[in-house]
Amino acid sequence: MAGLWEKWMRSNARRRFEKIRPYIEGGSLLDVGAAEGWIGEWAQLSLGIPVDLVDVIELNRTNLAHHVYNGEELPFPDDSHDTVTVLLTLHHCRNPARVLAEAARVAKKRLIVTESVYRTRAGRTLLTLLDGGFNGFRAKGAMAPALHFKTVGEWQENFAQHGLDCVVERWFSRGLHEQRLFVLDVPSMQPDTFVSRESLRGALPEGETSASD
Repeated sequence: MAGLWEKWMRSNARRRFEKIRPYIEGGSLLDVGAAEGWIGEWAQLSLGIPVDLVDVIELNRTNLAHHVYNGEELPFPDDSHDTVTVLLTLHHCRNPARVLAEAARVAKKRLIVTESVYRTRAGRTLLTLLDGGFNGFRAKGAMAPALHFKTVGEWQENFAQHGLDCVVERWFSRGLHEQRLFVLDVPSMQPDTFVSRESLRGALPEGETSASD
């Protein structure tokens, strides 16, 4: 059973990586809240770039460099990684605004965030149940519970407050557990150093648009 579960988790990580792959910028990546590390592993294998993992607990199942941190200050210098991913992580954080600010500090070019979102109070309750059940089984109680689910609009406001420019926003998954993808450029990024919005628009699946549309 454990073998089948791990096989499914690795396969799921690959599918999720392929969805964010078009938006990864530069030659280095940091995955904040990396859990088992499999999305980072796929990034290294597929793109051939160095990848660091960081989380508040040790769940790493890869050979990638992994750092356990205090959930407040990331143990990396400013602009140390071209792209930083924060995937289904912020709603578990005690202080998501602090984690977001730290991720933006470390990111030299791009910040990629995915988040579970809700539309109604009932939807929020369902998210809490689904998240608790899945991650409780996955991490055997070691993972922090969901603390800060937000609506799409609330996440947009959070990013704007940090001066992050959302260049692409789209559904990451639909159904019972709705997840939203936000591709963000950090304030220090200069216009001639990153993929243009037109290029990003070309990378979108049919029917999706960039945040500027």
